[in-house]
Amino acid sequence: MVGYITKMYFWFERCIRKLFLIINLVQLRRLAHKDRKQVVKQKGKSVVTREIKKAIKEYARERFGSKAYWPYLAYYSEMRGEFIKGWIPDDYFTTVVEPKLNPLNYSNISGVKTYDHRLFGEFAIRPFVLFISGLFYDADLNLIKEGQLKDVLSDYNGELVLKEEFGFGGKQVRFIHSSEFKPELLRRGINYVIQPSIKQHKILNDLYPDSVNTFRVASLFKKDGSIEIKFVILRFGVNGVKVDNMSSGGQCLYIDPFGIPSKVAHDNLGLAVGEKHQNTGFVFADLKVPMLEDIMESCKTAHLKYPYVGLVGWDVCIDEHGKPKLLEWNAYNSLYAWVDALYGPFMADDNEIE
Repeated sequence: MVGYITKMYFWFERCIRKLFLIINLVQLRRLAHKDRKQVVKQKGKSVVTREIKKAIKEYARERFGSKAYWPYLAYYSEMRGEFIKGWIPDDYFTTVVEPKLNPLNYSNISGVKTYDHRLFGEFAIRPFVLFISGLFYDADLNLIKEGQLKDVLSDYNGELVLKEEFGFGGKQVRFIHSSEFKPELLRRGINYVIQPSIKQHKILNDLYPDSVNTFRVASLFKKDGSIEIKFVILRFGVNGVKVDNMSSGGQCLYIDPFGIPSKVAHDNLGLAVGEKHQNTGFVFADLKVPMLEDIMESCKTAHLKYPYVGLVGWDVCIDEHGKPKLLEWNAYNSLYAWVDALYGPFMADDNEIE
């Protein structure tokens, strides 16, 4: 009887997972159609002819096992202006590739922001205070009583960043002055990192001063144990927004392996937004990133400290002294699909995604 119940439990669990997978695929494909329509509307024309659509579906069938993966490939073609073999559609990446490279049991830790500085050392920003399970701790996990919080923050007279664990898109990040901090600002049941607001490098501040502008670095853990950097983009805010996340209206530049930025920036749809920042007038082609090698090496070293996941998206800023600092890392939603569409393909080798 116990064995029968166990079998039924696992059967039911597999059915639930399959149902969620189907729902996720449907939602992603609807989003692909919606975004593609917006791109076509903005550009005023479509490049996906009947012949190209046929080629896209055939490629999807040959590489991914089903023509149903065609919507994102068509969306990428509208962005790029042509269809290129080698792309991985976002619905296939999200439901097949990433779960293989980054098993859920191991990828969830990237959302535990209170642990970053302990895992990655000086590469991460050392917090002033951690709020974990309803209690306050210092960076070394020594318990702090609420009455001692003022003493902990008294020597710091500046802006604090309050970050919720498992936040997404910068929407669970708040900025306050240290003198305004009160325990009541934190939601019970949520863990927080409370850290100093970093002062970014001058050239990034000149680009856009209202947000800390970060490099998204995608690193792949290869089968021989080495780390390969797949791409680097620089994200920045606009219109007074204090975060650079693309989902919050930020824009980005592609940075090639030699540190040369793309002349034109793009938004979250992959649409070109011009050759200079709309608020500061900074010309993107003038951006110089002399510390790019340090950024990539820091990400490679960090990935080697956590070899349990295959693909990581690192969000790295450059402080005022030119030192790379990790703001967060992403083992879930680790790849920007439209970056691959615009500047890739970066993962055309099937051996890397198996």
